[in-house]
Order: sequence, then structure tokens, then C-alpha cells
Amino acid sequence: MLDRLNITRRHLLGGMTALAGSTLLPGAYAASTQAPASSPSDASPRSWCIRNACVLTMEEGQAPLHNADVWVVDGRIEAVGEQLAVGDAEIVDGQGCIVMPGLVDTHNHMWQTQMRGMFGQTEERLFFPVTNRLGSHFRPEDTWVGEYLAAMENVNAGVTTSNDFFDNNRSPAHGKAALEALAASPLRARLLFGNESKTTDTMIDLEQLAELQRDWERFDEQGRLSLGLAWRLPDDLNDENAMAMKRREYDVARDMGLPIAVHVSGEEHHAMFQALIDGDFLFPGLQVVHATDARPAHLDALNAAGASLSLTPITEHRVAYGITRLSHFEGVERLGLGIDGNALAGTGDMFAVMKTAALTELAASGEETAVDCRRLLSLATSRAAESIGMGDEIGTLTPGKQADVIMIDTRAVNLGMLPEDPAAFVVFAATPANVSLVAVGGRLAKRDGQLLNVDEQALSSRLEASLSHLKAHL
Repeated sequence: MLDRLNITRRHLLGGMTALAGSTLLPGAYAASTQAPASSPSDASPRSWCIRNACVLTMEEGQAPLHNADVWVVDGRIEAVGEQLAVGDAEIVDGQGCIVMPGLVDTHNHMWQTQMRGMFGQTEERLFFPVTNRLGSHFRPEDTWVGEYLAAMENVNAGVTTSNDFFDNNRSPAHGKAALEALAASPLRARLLFGNESKTTDTMIDLEQLAELQRDWERFDEQGRLSLGLAWRLPDDLNDENAMAMKRREYDVARDMGLPIAVHVSGEEHHAMFQALIDGDFLFPGLQVVHATDARPAHLDALNAAGASLSLTPITEHRVAYGITRLSHFEGVERLGLGIDGNALAGTGDMFAVMKTAALTELAASGEETAVDCRRLLSLATSRAAESIGMGDEIGTLTPGKQADVIMIDTRAVNLGMLPEDPAAFVVFAATPANVSLVAVGGRLAKRDGQLLNVDEQALSSRLEASLSHLKAHL
């Protein structure tokens, strides 16, 4: 069966580099009652500095800095500039490299990752039928594998933050497994706590949500993990009872002060957006996802309420929602890009997301200068961070912010030179394979092109066990 589907261990591990020297797979989910995992092991220096790099701070109005340094102390950006006096900091050679903030994935469904390769072009093998069918058979350990695999793939690709819409929350054990997997990874993540499936006929477990919030210090990994609500409107927008249940979920999350994300997609997407407006659901903590060809009045209402929008062009095209054009959303004030499931997108690659967005706009416009690459790059860094309410801590290389940093080696065969316009270079040429260093909160997660602190053999074993279980239900 695995051979027939072309789903192999190597295929699913994708770009995750083979690693040496690791002895543990942190936080491996063993039982539904297991406590949250401890944070990833940390051998990072307290003070380190990347020297002589091309630095994109992604601060508004800041031009690229050539032959500049980025100094990190105690997990935060200490300084950015030329020939910094950094004392006994460990030096990382940045010659020939682009250094920039970590990429921010504003929308994902990370639990689905091991379904990659299972979607086809027949009715029974389309994305929604397959995920609905297999999702009902997910055990907590399957949830752990999907979440952890996505987290590590994302970090390997230079994604340091993911907004994780967890909509297969089948039991408290599943929710704990998702949190444990995220805690075991180095990724900065927000777990958006959702329902047991994509359907909306049952209420989200609000008691577990309240319990998680009360005990969040046990889970937050010193601020690296955060909590929100994965919310959906009812299937029948005219069903008053169903809408009352959805409002109850929304109100509880608002009372808790949690951010909320909601899909606006499919055949009824215009009616869904209007329902958000009519129900007075839009507020600064609400993220709307997709809204592929939203009406101007809807986007005006979004801006007026201070809400945000996430676009996921690869997957929106993949499921035929329509064409995602950047120019259509030019006036949206809080906007970011997302992967929307490593399985559906094919890979956890924000470079591919940016490139898809750029090429779609260029082709549709008929104008080769229609895309501002610096602005597009901000939709995966600074503006993305602002859109999910994390702009005060991440998204730019600003002294005092969290040191979520990536380094792209331009000397690789597929690149070959340090460009004069690094933003266009990143958008159109860079790939996850070019990411040589990743740090999250100053902790090194990838160095010299290799992920750190991962036992690939142990992960492969858990992945194959999950696939063996799921393939019987495909």
C-alpha cells in the first residue's frame, strides 16, 4: 500500500536533513495521560553574532545593510550594525549570506502532515473527503506525529512561527499530544484550539479550553507557545440554534482574551463574510482566512474593525477556491501569508508561497513590475507578525525583539551570488535548502544547513507506525 501511494519515509520527511549526533526524539507521545514535554535541549551560546552578512531587518524604510552584523544576547536582538563590539560572543560567518527575520506562517493545519501524497484528482481522493475520513481515525500519537513533523519541516525551511489551526481535536488527549509535539520542537507556535472535525454540529470543548488557559504556564515554553481559538461559522448560516452555539464559543474566547481565527471559504464565502459583519464578530483579535475574492465592502469592514486576513495562495489554488491576487487585497491593513497545511501545500515552504503569490499577480496583471518584492516579503515577516498580533516581539531584526533569525547562503549552486536586490532574490530564487541557520528566541535550531536535536530514525519509526494505522482507512 505504501509503495502504491508513493508514500515513503524519505518522501514524507522531505527536506529534513539527515542528522548526526542526536540521541533523543524530545517529548515523544507515549500515552494520553503523559504530561507536556520539556522544551528542546539547548546547546546554544548565550551570546552570538553573525558577521559580515547582507542584513534585511524588515523594519519599515530600512534599506538592506551590507557587510553588517546581527548580535544576539540571551535570546534577543542586542544590536544590528557594522563591526559591532561583541566581546566574547560566538562568531558565525555571514559572508555571502542574507540574514533576515524568521518567516511567519499565519495559517496552517499541522496535524495533517502525514497525509501528504494521499490526495488525488478523483472525487473520493480529493482533499476534503480524505482528511475528513482519515481525521476521524487519528489517535493522539498520530496527532503528535503530524504536528511534530510539520514543526520540524517548517523550522528547517526557515519558518520560525506558525499559527496552527488545530481542527481535529477529538479528545483532551489529542489536544495534549498537539501541545506536546509543539513543545518538543523549536518552533514558535500558536495552537488555535478547535473542534473534533471540520463540521460545526458540535460545540468546541470549552471546559478543556478554559483548563488550558488556567494552566498555560505549564505549556507556554517561556512564551514560545500561545493559545487561541480555531472557530468556524455554522454550515447553515440561517440556523439560529447553530449560530447561538457558535456565538457561545466566540464569546467564551473573547472573555478569555484569546485570539480567534475563522475560515471564510467555499461556495458560501461571501455569505460567511457578511455573517461576520452582521453578527458583529469582527474585532482586532479575529483573523479571517482565505476570503479569496472578498467584496470591497467586506474588506472595508475588516479594516474598520482592525481584524486581519491570511492568504494561502498555494492551497487556495490547489482546492480551486479561485485565483489569489495580491492586488485584490492591496488595501488590507493587517495581512499575512500562510502555508495552510504542509500536506495540502505539498511542503512547509514559505518561499514557495511567496513565489506563487508573486507569479500569480504578474501573470494576471500582464505587467512584469506589478509586484513589490520587499512588500511581498513583509507579508511573510513583519506584516505577517503584525497580522497575528505578535509584531511587538517578532517579525523584524530590531534590538530588544526575540531573536527569530534565519540565514540564507547565497553561495549554493542554485543561487550563486549575493544580489543587489535581496528581497527579489529571496522571493524568486531561495528555497529551504538554502537556509543554513535558524534560531528561534536565540536558540539555534539549524546550523551549517542541518537541523539540531532530532533523531530522524526515531521520528521515522513513529511516522511509519502512524501511516500503517491510517492507510487501512484510506
